[in-house]
Amino acid sequence: MTKKILHLFILLIFAATINAQNIKKDISTLTRSDVLEMSIEDLANYDLEEVMKIMDIVGASSIEELYELLLNKDVTSASKSEESLFDSPLSTTVLSSNEIITSGATSIEEALRMVPGVIVREKTNGVYDVQIRGGQNMPMNNMLIYAENTTTLVMVDGRPVFNYGMGGILWETLPISLGELDRIEVVRGPSSALYGPNAVNGVINLISKNINEDTPVISTNIQGGSLSTFIGDVNVKKQINDKLAMGISGSFETRNRESEEIYAIYADEFLSISEFVDQNDNNPFGKWSNDSYYEMIDEADIAKEKKGVNAYIAYKEKDNLTFNVSTGYLESQAMTSTLGDNPSLHNIRSSEGYHINFVSNLFGFNLQASLNNVEQDFCRGRSGWQQSTEQYNVNLDYLLKWNKLSFRPGISYQSVYYDDRDNIEKLGDGFFNARVALRNFAASGRFDFTPIEKLRLVAALRAEKYNVPDKWMPSYQFIGSYKINENNLFRAVYSRANQSTFMINAYSNYTWNRDGLKGPSYVHFGDNNDPNMMVMNMIELGFRTRPSKRILLDIEAFYNRAKDFSALMPDELSYEVTDIDFSEPTSPSPIGEQTLHTSHRSLDVESKQFGISISADMVISKKLQLKAHVNWQQTKLDNFTDAGRDNIATLQGGELTSIVTANLANDAPTILSGKPKTYSSDLQPGENPLLEQYLASNGILKQIEVLNDVDNEAMPSFWGSLSLTYKPIEKLSITAQGYYYDNYYMYSQYENDPRRAALIAYNIKPELEYSGNMDSKFLLNAKINYKINDNIDVFVNGRNILDNDSQEYVFMDKIGGLYLAGINLRF
Repeated sequence: MTKKILHLFILLIFAATINAQNIKKDISTLTRSDVLEMSIEDLANYDLEEVMKIMDIVGASSIEELYELLLNKDVTSASKSEESLFDSPLSTTVLSSNEIITSGATSIEEALRMVPGVIVREKTNGVYDVQIRGGQNMPMNNMLIYAENTTTLVMVDGRPVFNYGMGGILWETLPISLGELDRIEVVRGPSSALYGPNAVNGVINLISKNINEDTPVISTNIQGGSLSTFIGDVNVKKQINDKLAMGISGSFETRNRESEEIYAIYADEFLSISEFVDQNDNNPFGKWSNDSYYEMIDEADIAKEKKGVNAYIAYKEKDNLTFNVSTGYLESQAMTSTLGDNPSLHNIRSSEGYHINFVSNLFGFNLQASLNNVEQDFCRGRSGWQQSTEQYNVNLDYLLKWNKLSFRPGISYQSVYYDDRDNIEKLGDGFFNARVALRNFAASGRFDFTPIEKLRLVAALRAEKYNVPDKWMPSYQFIGSYKINENNLFRAVYSRANQSTFMINAYSNYTWNRDGLKGPSYVHFGDNNDPNMMVMNMIELGFRTRPSKRILLDIEAFYNRAKDFSALMPDELSYEVTDIDFSEPTSPSPIGEQTLHTSHRSLDVESKQFGISISADMVISKKLQLKAHVNWQQTKLDNFTDAGRDNIATLQGGELTSIVTANLANDAPTILSGKPKTYSSDLQPGENPLLEQYLASNGILKQIEVLNDVDNEAMPSFWGSLSLTYKPIEKLSITAQGYYYDNYYMYSQYENDPRRAALIAYNIKPELEYSGNMDSKFLLNAKINYKINDNIDVFVNGRNILDNDSQEYVFMDKIGGLYLAGINLRF
């Protein structure tokens, strides 16, 4: 039925060509800024004589030079100053609003597949994992939370939207829609010196459109189709006079999953909700007794829901006296991978809240202040995961210029609060059980020196003072670029960036009651107020060239080393013995409760990564444009301990058994008199090799080793994209995009989970079906767009039209084709 609708829609599009109207702007009204905001596609609407007039408006001496101006957009994120993309000293990519809309991308995350160095994999319909250059899944053999991207800073108009609770980006909570975007700027490589902590692998800055006299008063972009997918936004914006502009926008997004089944660890298969509940009730390896857990998956058919509203006010008295205020409210829900230990690795995550952002230029001083206030539930149905968050950011800088040198000093302050007390029945049920805070103050400076015309030297330095840990952390960038001539530029970068600590690392104070489950009776999650924060150092070489005015090539090679990855690991396993069972006189058994004590601590492992990216933008003709990138990376690990959290707990359990056996007889009188006795083991890998060998030889534990030069295969080693936009006639454009990534292997504790291994031990399953091995995948996307007139576009949009439904993310959904039709309106 869906395909019939699409075929009918395409026929309607071509039928509309008979009465189509001219959509070109009047040449006599165009200004230089109007032309520079054009895309190559916009230029294709004009005939040769009109293109010649446009060349005169911008002072281009040839059509190739005009193409160059439109290809080489200005960028600000790489240096905090506006400059051409070609001259940017860092590995930078700009996606314009027109490129994104033309591509057919249905979300910001999907649009990032067009950016070199960015790996994008879909978990459920419209819910993504996004990584810059990889290097995540640290440590391996642990919870999926450590596979999330916690090293990329995402901003909206310069305002951080980072999650400081668990670390990373909740992509479904981005408060800006595709229709509000002016462009996406992506900077690859450590950038904490410019933007602060967590800009370790790079920065993604989402920049909204300015409101001017050419902005449509009303615009809308709406599309819908298969899997009950509906996406849209409505914008009402107006420049009131030459000083004041205002706007309001609303957006919505709903998506269903292709299947309502969820993956159950204890069954090692995808089950319907009823099967999930039934099998859990009869699970011989431990039952999840908390019925509220099922709230987490009670809407298993829903992949994503999102709705929001934003408002904008811009005031400009003069160039050095401007004010911009934006605010917005957003509600979201996503079916994604779990952040904790649950019987299913599917998890519903929800957020609700508002933001305020103030940006101004006050006589050369650039001031930005923002507030995020959000209620977040990281694991619906589980107590302790719901928190109220507040985040305050203030940044102030000033640009000084002296002939060949510029200097931008700045100061920054950030304060983040998390509070879970209103969302728990009693203190102790939450992760924090208090209102907790992370704060940091920073002083920074950026020097930009051009000693000779072709040589540019840049140094950015930043010192960050944290409250947890209570110390200063430096970050820096040293950049040299040499412009061989107008068409060739070489650049070299040495930089250092750090991750901040997160709330769950710094303030965890939670005891998990595992009633009914196998293993310890309790697991305590402890804090670490003096952690070593993850640090990355990088060397990068780049070459940017224009072999012709219609082609822009960018080549970058990088090498980085990272250390001090933090993870939740076992400290001690304790056993409080309260009684003794003498039913077997020859071997009396202790009776009591075990508690596993864990905390977040830095690991000895070091990551080293080498990679290359090549990207190309080409204007083949006025009717045909190409955009492509290919990427290769390899990540190796040194000082890697081949042991996850459960392995260490098992090792401690082995020693604890020996301790209890050796002491129980002597302690029996004390215990039987009513005085409990506590035994404990804090054994770590390598401290008792004989015990490790014994447990390994009996199949209880694999041999634990410290290894060097180990492959981290959690990211594809090769991936790339090729996008072609063809405009056969003035009003019709066709875009086809191919996206490919190589196979990869994501390690997690769940693949070796005792609950799964027990299926084999009890002969319930001869072998385990699901593993971390993810096959390579090729996706083909296409969009056909027809401009009926100045005000109306209609289109059909197919994502993964070959219907390759293989999984893209470990244990998550099979992602097949998505077919949509839509309309754009501008008045």
